[in-house]
Amino acid sequence: MVLLFVSTLFFIQIVEHDKHVRDANAMRVKQYELLAKRGEVYFMDGAENVSPAIMNERTWTVFVDPNYIITYGGTNGVLKKEKVQEKLTEILGDSLTMGWDKVWADEKNMYVEIAKNVDYSTVSKIKEANLRGVGRKETSRRVYPNGMLGAQLLGFTNAEGVGSGVEGALNTRLSGKNGMLKTVTDVNEIPLSVGDENIEIAAQNGENIVLTIDENIQREAEKVIKKAVVNHKGGISAASALVMEPTTGKIWAMANYPTYDPGVYWKEKDPNVYVNRVTETPYEPASVCKPFTYAAAINEGKLNPDATYLNTGKTEVGDRIMNNAFGTATRNGVITFRKALDYSLNTGSIEVLRKMGDGTNITKSARVTLYNYLHDSFGFGQKTGVELYEATGNIISPNDPSGEGNAVRYANMTFGQGMNLTMLQVAAGFSSLINGGNYFTPTVIAGTYENGELKPVEQKAAIRKTISSSTSTEMRKMLREVRSENGGSGDLPGYNVGMKTGTAETINPKTGQYWSGKTNAGALGYGGSNEEGALPSYVIMIRLDGETLLWGSQDAVPVFTELSNYMLRYLRIEPKK
Repeated sequence: MVLLFVSTLFFIQIVEHDKHVRDANAMRVKQYELLAKRGEVYFMDGAENVSPAIMNERTWTVFVDPNYIITYGGTNGVLKKEKVQEKLTEILGDSLTMGWDKVWADEKNMYVEIAKNVDYSTVSKIKEANLRGVGRKETSRRVYPNGMLGAQLLGFTNAEGVGSGVEGALNTRLSGKNGMLKTVTDVNEIPLSVGDENIEIAAQNGENIVLTIDENIQREAEKVIKKAVVNHKGGISAASALVMEPTTGKIWAMANYPTYDPGVYWKEKDPNVYVNRVTETPYEPASVCKPFTYAAAINEGKLNPDATYLNTGKTEVGDRIMNNAFGTATRNGVITFRKALDYSLNTGSIEVLRKMGDGTNITKSARVTLYNYLHDSFGFGQKTGVELYEATGNIISPNDPSGEGNAVRYANMTFGQGMNLTMLQVAAGFSSLINGGNYFTPTVIAGTYENGELKPVEQKAAIRKTISSSTSTEMRKMLREVRSENGGSGDLPGYNVGMKTGTAETINPKTGQYWSGKTNAGALGYGGSNEEGALPSYVIMIRLDGETLLWGSQDAVPVFTELSNYMLRYLRIEPKK
């Protein structure tokens, strides 16, 4: 008997020593993941204050250790898996995210999450139940204090951590980096501060990011586009608005309608509602692009706005006859290019393109010149560099080997058809058009929020010159004249407001041809002080997608006017007496 005892002791202490050490450590050494706190997101509220946009709410994830429960169930007072299952089902109810068959399927599994975003009251009941093999770790969930405000801009993160909007595009900065604690625990699994096995790697919390978006401007932009859609009673399928500061590239508002509640994003049936159409949905903007054609020719010394041409209402390009918009026949005759822009005549912008060549034809050199301005200078058909998801868009090069960069296409491009652009590309290029010729990379980041204070980022300089300051001055003057012809009577008196409208034919995705009787409407403009030499204070772009025939001058102008007048008041710009 003694010999048997000694041999057994030898076997346990010597032969199986390492195994029993591992088993003991498995019981008393626990490894905990130290979760990083996800950074919160803030709007600006005026020039200096911030306002919460995305906050964290304290929650818990509940997990079980099937290996432990099954191995030790029924001994030493530990509940069997059936009892654990029954009690957790009672406490968690519909919060359970996994069926119990899957939980117990792998008896060697030591970690299975069974519920997420559990509140304090519920997790307290689990703690009181004292279920061995059941754990909980503190997490958080995102809450949106302003409800649907800025939904497509802010976005969300799903259960797999995949995000949209700011949540997705800035995920690396917001998420931080988890840490780790490996420590000896007592019999109640409470970490002890002694032991050679202790390892702690601190979590690195995510950044709290302040956006350039002004909560007040965002709210107003969403209000006016929603009103436009609702009042049109089905004629407008979607609307978007962009407001930015042309002398810095700061974006003050990105509004989309229809919208959704990011706090319960999973309830939406149409995933298209998640898309930020300002940056992610290219389209043909139409005549809001005419000022770029004029600016290119003026800057090249090819166009005097007071020069004239014979407008017959149509012009021949290649094998096509291109017409002015319906209702412009009264403008026929000898007309200045300045007036052609006022009346948004397609023949005028096509003639401008001819002037960039030999004056008669749309030559290769004319197309190259226009492409260089639109693509290389104004940034059409390429990402702007904004800190959000954005589409590239498309603008065909005159050197396209398929021949698609021909005279017909470029004639269409002079009035904003035949190319796909995002609203942000157009508005950023337009900002340089009217701010003296300086292109600023658009931005939505104002800084970070640390210890209750805004830490602003350094203002970046313009990255390139698009046109000369004198050309920019001329374009502001021409756009003011356009505005006087299109809704200028609705402006507050004593201010400098310029604008260009657009009515865009749209492509039927089933046929690849333009819809008949279905258009998009747009307006793009600026506003600010009327004092001599003052640069514009804001740029506004409106996009209305039509289920019927929409007109920029009729449908988009009232939306622009309402938002422009709001900006003049909100920025407290003094009118000229």
